[in-house]
Amino acid sequence: MLDGLSTRLARPVDAASLVVFRVIFGLLASFTAIRFVAYGWVDTLLVAPDFHFTWIPGMPVASAGVLYGLFGIQALAGLAIAWGRWVRPSILIWLCSFVYVELIDKTLYLNHYVLFSLVGLTLVFASTGRVGLRSGEQTVPTWVIWLLRLQFGLVYFWAAIAKINGDWLFRAEPLSTWLGARIDTPWIGSLLAHPDTAVCMSWGGLFYDFSIPFLLLYGPTRRLAFSLVLAFHLVVGALFPIGVFPFVMIAGATLFFDPGWPRRFLAKDCAPAIQSAGPLSRGRTTMWVGVVLCLVLFPARHFLWSGNVNWTERGYRFSWRVLLNEKTGLVDYRVLEPQSGEVWRVLPRLELTPLQHQHMRTQPDMIRDYALHLKRRFTARLGRDVEVYVDSWASLNGRPSQVFIRNDIDITQSLATLRREGWIVPLEH
Repeated sequence: MLDGLSTRLARPVDAASLVVFRVIFGLLASFTAIRFVAYGWVDTLLVAPDFHFTWIPGMPVASAGVLYGLFGIQALAGLAIAWGRWVRPSILIWLCSFVYVELIDKTLYLNHYVLFSLVGLTLVFASTGRVGLRSGEQTVPTWVIWLLRLQFGLVYFWAAIAKINGDWLFRAEPLSTWLGARIDTPWIGSLLAHPDTAVCMSWGGLFYDFSIPFLLLYGPTRRLAFSLVLAFHLVVGALFPIGVFPFVMIAGATLFFDPGWPRRFLAKDCAPAIQSAGPLSRGRTTMWVGVVLCLVLFPARHFLWSGNVNWTERGYRFSWRVLLNEKTGLVDYRVLEPQSGEVWRVLPRLELTPLQHQHMRTQPDMIRDYALHLKRRFTARLGRDVEVYVDSWASLNGRPSQVFIRNDIDITQSLATLRREGWIVPLEH
């Protein structure tokens, strides 16, 4: 069985579709970097904060000059990727720079940034070089195309699985809340605010996510499916502020077409000579299968833990849970010096940026990250150990506000201890 898979994975196919995708990917990578600088986000999101919710504790944050340089590198590397010059080193340079910036602050997390990084990593191993569609010279192994298809298909699949919940299907939340706020939209405001619109969009979104990968793979429905992809992502992008995500997904949908599709439009008579190739080694085949299993199963890790993942957010990130939560919250801290009993109340909004504060007050791990920051600061100032408690309330998808984090537990304890003591209060309704 493994030998048969090795042969099929190694079979060469036309690289034309991958070339087109690489060009779009590079342009989007460059545009994303330029947009980040143009909107002033380097200063407001990376330079201005006195505290960063880094993914790696203690990770150094570069100076403003270095950060601007990194975005310049990303923009140039993206253009080089699109042009086809020094593709592999350009992707590696872009990927290292891009991932470093994303690791600076959890506030910056977006699903499509994760997808962008995974796709970039795949392209490192499958760079097509400077190949023109008229040259008819290059092929790539089948495993490259299928790995990229899988990455985009899993976004839809797990997004659909995530929508199978009472809020999405029976309360039409959070779409009801979001669309209700768009009543002032010209021409269609009243339609968006109508309760039935949110219900139809919720169920339609579920069926769309479940079906679209299969419709794209099946030849007779492929053009219809691509039309649906265009319509869906352009509408969603117009309604919600999700950046370049719609264009990333539209670009990914082109990979589901026959690998030689661009030549039918630009160079009909230059199809490459497809020559047989030897099978992948057993080691490389096993590695490919392992990568696929990780991509498929990692988003399911939240099923291992109790509680509503939309509330606890344990396993929420990196699992393609898209546009599922309208979550608001209030948080402040009490720092206790046990020996004297003295207590200091800390309001995080006085130190954090508005975006940091918005995200932190609804995400338990970030609430704890800031508590650890307060513990370090007060311990250094007092010369004695302190405990940190939190007064936290939150509301999920229109529910009444309730206590979010237990206020009688020092949340700077280890995560194992906190989980054993049930530090996140269960969702009541």
